[in-house]
Amino acid sequence: MARIRLICWLTGIALLVSLTGCTTLFVNSDDRAENVLSQKRMNELRKEYPLSTGVPATINMREVSFREIMTYGDGVVVAEVMNVLPSFRVELTTEPGTPERKMADKDRATGTTPYQPEFISYGVRVHEVVTGDDVPEDTFLFYNAEFAGVEPELKPGMKIIAVVKKGTTGEQLGGYSFTRYGTYYIVDGDYVLATYEGESEESRYFTEQTNGIQLDAFMDKIKNLPQR
Repeated sequence: MARIRLICWLTGIALLVSLTGCTTLFVNSDDRAENVLSQKRMNELRKEYPLSTGVPATINMREVSFREIMTYGDGVVVAEVMNVLPSFRVELTTEPGTPERKMADKDRATGTTPYQPEFISYGVRVHEVVTGDDVPEDTFLFYNAEFAGVEPELKPGMKIIAVVKKGTTGEQLGGYSFTRYGTYYIVDGDYVLATYEGESEESRYFTEQTNGIQLDAFMDKIKNLPQR
């Protein structure tokens, strides 16, 4: 029987406390940039840049807003996908007393190999660090393979702007995790298109204010996101 796993940033998703409500995201948020992609054009682009939808049946998770992802991430980068890398596995580092540690100890006691998640990864070239710590020009991004078909399927040549989090163990080191909740495609040269449009009021409001705007305008908005 499949286990319900609690997946954190280490496995590509931040599980946080429940939202306490929606706050105002932007000052003058109703004043969208003049130059915005038309809905018709965004619909056309979805053939090449599809929305990420759904949730794996074996994962216990909830939606996370772009603002929350920025709070827990190490920075935001503009990057180009260079190639799809081989997937890799790591044994999770677990703290005593945590559910993950108890599960690992139980596995060892029964002679079962502790859970070693597999990660899908992409080699990328970082063109700009928008916020946060420096990121190497050539690095890799990854997410937990249990989210295949849910997280964005990136292809060489695609450009994205994404919140990233430093890898913490094993083959993650030197790379950065990312998630659909904090990622936009860069399309038609200098416009952004959400990988995920959201279901909560906060997430959908953010998407409505940013989907299809120019990259520079998007970067200005996220630099000025209020923190709670």
